[in-house]
Amino acid sequence: MSEINTDAMDRDELEATAADLGVTFASNIGDANLRKKINQALGQTAPEMESGPAEQPFDVPNPEKEKQFEIRIAKHEQDKQPVQGGVNGKSFVIERGKSVIVAASVVEALNNAVQWHFDPETLERTDVQGYPFQIIREV
Repeated sequence: MSEINTDAMDRDELEATAADLGVTFASNIGDANLRKKINQALGQTAPEMESGPAEQPFDVPNPEKEKQFEIRIAKHEQDKQPVQGGVNGKSFVIERGKSVIVAASVVEALNNAVQWHFDPETLERTDVQGYPFQIIREV
């Protein structure tokens, strides 16, 4: 490891050091990126380059770990519009009657989309799926 402090260098010193180390770079590279390249050549790691788990916002599901399902939303003579919705700030539009692959969070949102129907005589409530769908398989 070297004792060269790239943080204290100006642009000319960065370019001279990069040339001495044989580091190639584009002429329009920013100072921060040039520092990173020099530090990598010197075997130094910047704090953002240290190993460890990457920080992710709490509300963004990891698509690599979330289960996926193939579903089909039922067609209806009176409602032919595609189903629109959103989960954690991500929107989706699903065409009715076609098989599509969606994340488990979308399946959960569709399961939670219910309508209440009341019997006028007994005033009893019945929950009905807002968008009846079928899970074909887990992908």
